[in-house]
Amino acid sequence: YYSEHRESLFFIPVLFVSRLDYAGIAFLTIGSFVPYLYYAFYCILWAKLLYITLIAVLGTAAIVVSMHRSFTAPPYRPLRAGVFMGLGLSGVIPCVHTTILDGFWPSVYDGSLGWLVLMAVLYLSGATVYAIRVPERLFPGRFDIWAGYLSSFHPFAALYGQFQSHQIFHVFVVAAACVHYHGLSKLADYRLTRGDCRPEVSPFVQPDVWQPLDSLGFESFMNS
Repeated sequence: YYSEHRESLFFIPVLFVSRLDYAGIAFLTIGSFVPYLYYAFYCILWAKLLYITLIAVLGTAAIVVSMHRSFTAPPYRPLRAGVFMGLGLSGVIPCVHTTILDGFWPSVYDGSLGWLVLMAVLYLSGATVYAIRVPERLFPGRFDIWAGYLSSFHPFAALYGQFQSHQIFHVFVVAAACVHYHGLSKLADYRLTRGDCRPEVSPFVQPDVWQPLDSLGFESFMNS
């Protein structure tokens, strides 16, 4: 009884820390998107506020789901991966928007779209590895950090324990964060060297595109 009680007391904080782990990934995703949206829509206030609000709402939902007790249960593993994939893929909409505004190649070179795509590939690759549980599903028990180390005499037993799908997922997340930082630095440098938002100075401003208020006759109403 004492042994089972002690294990249950240990299991409770482990689950809580695991939920904090997922919530931390959601915070990282939100924090990654906000500066990109700020500089990508540097001269378009309504789009900047719209997309920042959208990612904040989706990220908050992911955090709430992450902190739910049943979220860490094994049957919900695909759901966990799906939540974070959906959160990451929500960035496709503003990327398409900036591509329409600026053109494809300017978005790649000046808007750091290429770095953003690489970041997305890394995130999705990590989430896919986590969802399908590779490599531990191919070698059951060998990649468990305790079972692999204590019950196996293989010289690389400790190494096995460090490379479960969860750890591999975090490696991809860190790599994606580094790529994102590099791309964001280039985008910020490009924006700040432009100096202001005048159309003749910044080619990113195209006032005839994506102005829903004009389509509703707002400008005509104000001029009448």
